[in-house]
Amino acid sequence: MTQNTMQSQKSNLAKLLATENIQVLQNQVKTASFDVKDRVLTIPFFQHNDNNVIDMLIAHEVSHALHTPSKSWVDMKDRSDEFRSFVNVLEDTRIDKLIQKKYPGVVQNYLKGFDSLLKENFFGTKDRNLNDYSLIDRINLWYKSSKTLPITFKPKEKVFINAIEKLKTFKDVLKLAEDILGYCKEELKNAKQETVEIYTPVAEEGEKTDLNTEQSESKDVNDKLDAWVNKNTEVKDKPEKDKLTKTGQTGNGANGTTKLTAVTNEVFTDPKLFDLKKSSRAYAKLNQVYLKNLIIPTAKFISDNQKKYLETGKKFPTYKLGLQECEKKFTQFKNKSIPVVNYLVKEFEMRKNARLHARASNDKTGVIDPLKLHSYKFAEDIFKRITVVPNEKNHGMIFLLDWSGSMSNHLMPTVEQLLNLVWFVKKVNIPFSVYAFVNNNNDIDPKMKPFSSNNGELMVDQTTRLIQLFTHKLTKTQMLMSAKTLYTMAAYYADNYTRHNIFNSPSCEVPSPHGDYQLSSTPLDESLIAMDKIITMFKNQNKVDKTVLVCLTDGGANSLNGVVGSLGKEIHIKLGKNYVECNRWAITKELLTYLKKKHNIKTVGFYLVNNFKRLQHRIWHRPVNQIDKIKSIFNKEKVFADRESGYDVYYYVKSDLKVESSDLDKLTVDSKKSEIKRMFAKSMKGRLISRVLLQKFIKEVA
Repeated sequence: MTQNTMQSQKSNLAKLLATENIQVLQNQVKTASFDVKDRVLTIPFFQHNDNNVIDMLIAHEVSHALHTPSKSWVDMKDRSDEFRSFVNVLEDTRIDKLIQKKYPGVVQNYLKGFDSLLKENFFGTKDRNLNDYSLIDRINLWYKSSKTLPITFKPKEKVFINAIEKLKTFKDVLKLAEDILGYCKEELKNAKQETVEIYTPVAEEGEKTDLNTEQSESKDVNDKLDAWVNKNTEVKDKPEKDKLTKTGQTGNGANGTTKLTAVTNEVFTDPKLFDLKKSSRAYAKLNQVYLKNLIIPTAKFISDNQKKYLETGKKFPTYKLGLQECEKKFTQFKNKSIPVVNYLVKEFEMRKNARLHARASNDKTGVIDPLKLHSYKFAEDIFKRITVVPNEKNHGMIFLLDWSGSMSNHLMPTVEQLLNLVWFVKKVNIPFSVYAFVNNNNDIDPKMKPFSSNNGELMVDQTTRLIQLFTHKLTKTQMLMSAKTLYTMAAYYADNYTRHNIFNSPSCEVPSPHGDYQLSSTPLDESLIAMDKIITMFKNQNKVDKTVLVCLTDGGANSLNGVVGSLGKEIHIKLGKNYVECNRWAITKELLTYLKKKHNIKTVGFYLVNNFKRLQHRIWHRPVNQIDKIKSIFNKEKVFADRESGYDVYYYVKSDLKVESSDLDKLTVDSKKSEIKRMFAKSMKGRLISRVLLQKFIKEVA
């Protein structure tokens, strides 16, 4: 059994013992604690191999969590270490009795677990007479052993044992701890006085006492007293011998500097019990999302960029020509996309109808069919039938576009694919919304943060913004303007950060977009955190049953910086009711899994790669024969569908693959036969490759 599996099983055990679905967290702590408000039990990492020991300790900690008042130790912060030690022992006896009474099955765990610890000398009792221990230690060992050790108590001490049996509340524990501590102090005081009386020399009347002999005997008395104290109590601050008098000196302990504490109770903070090699954990909750501060509306996106283009075009003629050329190319692309969109619509409707037909069933109506009456003597089925088709679910789609710097090399084909998909969902009348994420504005007002930043929450990028590029609620004019603006921005970045001249003309350049919308890094995880709220809002507003989340990216997300208020290296994020371990590379996958489970959605990813080497970098951990097979598929179809990355399906797409219909519009009446043949063959090949992707996509979303 792996360590993680064992920890998971023991966490489930703690939940069962607690009789509620409490959160059970493990961390590098010395003792358990229970958050009453959030119902979170934190237990240490146990490294002991004996299941009885671990189960005993978990039962013990769960009982503490359920029965010990949460503020008990805080309220005693000003009390002495002695008193706290006595309270700890007595409270252990009370809560152990409660958990064993509720779950008789753990009695054997306590017996066997204690026996295992005793054999390993965890209590430091090896080769020692148990009855030589102080009263509080004998009480501790007596009850920890479930009353099996050969320990005896004086008649006076049995009064306290009877009182322990009657403990019901924590207040009872506090009162009894004071009584027992007072008794132990008095006993220690008397023992010191008796020891001094026995060993102090008494001079006869008129007899002179040898000073050296008296000092020697006094020193002998002190040594024997120290030996008794060391044997029966834990000496935290050894008294200076020259300060010890015949009657003892009042100090922090029992009339001296000796402190009365239960040395046998230190086992539960003994390093040998815990796995000290485990890294500290940081437990985090997802941040609250303020959509008003996060989302940039479509109207603002259009207005900001069009204003920037207008001002730039007036100042620089080359940019004005570039904008005109961009608009011309956009119009050509839009016209060429019509057959692609029609193809998508046809595929979608065919698959939708085929699924409905497969689900259809014939039922009897209970109404006699006159056309079947003639067969009533030899056939029982003379009733009319009706074909029943289950109600079709309403579709909805949310697109998330990666607007990071690494997208520059293939931003144009990505935007073209996105626009085709947007026009497709618009035509089939599916509710949709399209967002692009950016994080390039460091001058944001702190009051306008899109995410909360409380202790115990993820340290997210507060400069993250989601640009709402499209929604089904836009007018036709707004749709067109947003598409033109997006296409122009893609054209600017299409020349790989150089001259931004896709027209190969020094007199025709594309101006840069507004500063707030320039390429940045990749706050994908922040965007997925926001999707938790956005998906809920989208489904409620549009009465959508089946939602598909489509992410178009070219790589992984920025790594989150940790957890607010914690230095833990290992992050566990609360997703739903449970905490999930998330390293740097796993957060995106876990967030997608959480969104799918919570919202019952489908997730589709598009990862654009220049070549197979980039794809191989993402699947390096797979067997060699699988990688070779993936390479063959990718080289042939220019796309590979991966189902092991957190998405329902993740398409690795050749970044220069455009979703287009044909290039035959380039032919003229003067074209030669060979040119027509070559162009037709090229066009058909391109259409087939494009349609492989389209068919795969429609199959997932229909």
